[in-house]
Amino acid sequence: MRARPYRLVTAAVCAVVGFSLPVTAQEIGSTAGGVLGDDSEYRQIPVRVGPFTVDVGGEAQVEYDSNIFAAPNDAEGDAIARIRPFAELQYSTGALVTTLATRADLQRYADFDSENSNAVSAQLTSVWSPQEGESLYVSALANRAIEDRGDPEARDIQGIGPRVYRILGGTAGYSRRGSRFLFEVEGDIQNVDARALIDADRDYDTYSGRVTVGYRSGGPFYFTGTGYYTRRNFRLPEPVTGIDRDVSTTGALLGIRFDDGGLIEGRVGAGIFSLSVDDPLRDGRTGFSLQGQLAYRPTRRTAVRLNLFNGDVTSFRTGGSTRIETNVGVTVEQEIRHNLLGSVGVEWERYSFADTVSDDQQRWRGNAGVEYLLNPRLSVFGQVSYSNRGSDGPLDEYSRFRAGVGVRARF
Repeated sequence: MRARPYRLVTAAVCAVVGFSLPVTAQEIGSTAGGVLGDDSEYRQIPVRVGPFTVDVGGEAQVEYDSNIFAAPNDAEGDAIARIRPFAELQYSTGALVTTLATRADLQRYADFDSENSNAVSAQLTSVWSPQEGESLYVSALANRAIEDRGDPEARDIQGIGPRVYRILGGTAGYSRRGSRFLFEVEGDIQNVDARALIDADRDYDTYSGRVTVGYRSGGPFYFTGTGYYTRRNFRLPEPVTGIDRDVSTTGALLGIRFDDGGLIEGRVGAGIFSLSVDDPLRDGRTGFSLQGQLAYRPTRRTAVRLNLFNGDVTSFRTGGSTRIETNVGVTVEQEIRHNLLGSVGVEWERYSFADTVSDDQQRWRGNAGVEYLLNPRLSVFGQVSYSNRGSDGPLDEYSRFRAGVGVRARF
């Protein structure tokens, strides 16, 4: 449980920002991380050196992608070698816990070497907990992120590689949970810089804030109310029309927050958002806002995860700076045996582009994985996935199959 403060801060950052960036995921870990095994033979024991806890490891994987450019026709497939090392150093002294976490995702293509990429990230987080249920935290992030070719506004030019972003950011917040009341306040700032000169119109800053209050009348959850604000400042106007793309989003959510360790964990909230624009020639709008991450654990061997989102996110389409994105995902994780884990999931996404003539898109993805633990430090895994995107615009459609095998190690 030593990493829980860091994970809570990371999840809170994602909820505050209120926008998504089309980059490849860099998560490294178990095929079924939500399932906690009871077999001590395969339970990982962290390495402690005085006040420090050290966690070092990585993954090596070979993967086949049937459509590396996410093209609607004449798909090109390739084999990809991926190496994903990580290192985490945690320092604990009294009520203060400081964690430095680093990740890398190195990809090498067998035939299309223009798609080779190196993604890296580092996050420093400090959490001060003077008493049970109370914490004050700050976090700083530096990230070199690689765009996924299959995302809705990804580069469709072949031969020059995917987009590369440098992301710098910081978060500060305070949380207090009591037997009856909950209070949280948090602020976040991020600078997103597309590294190629031809993508200079994608550079922007975000400033976000969130306040949550909650009340528990009894039972394992709080009733919550959340207000949030996000400001997006683009470095350049829209390149074709010259309009001012700067916008502000204000929203409110009513929801439920469950305690950790119960049959159900996580949070879900629904409400409305209001988008205001700086350019006088454009109209603002309101919409439905939904945010949720829930985990249902009917047994120690099973976890069912539900992810929900609907809201306003950043867009770079000509004539607009935002889009409405809807995501619904369900994943089932299972401890098949004490040293054999499995997972299967499906996700549906919809993208509606505001203030443009672009067609809406819908994408669904299915995936499955299995992991065999050889010992607490070493495992082998395999995974497959299939995705399909439909659109009124035929150039935005594609289908893709991926399959890979690899080794995970922790030292």
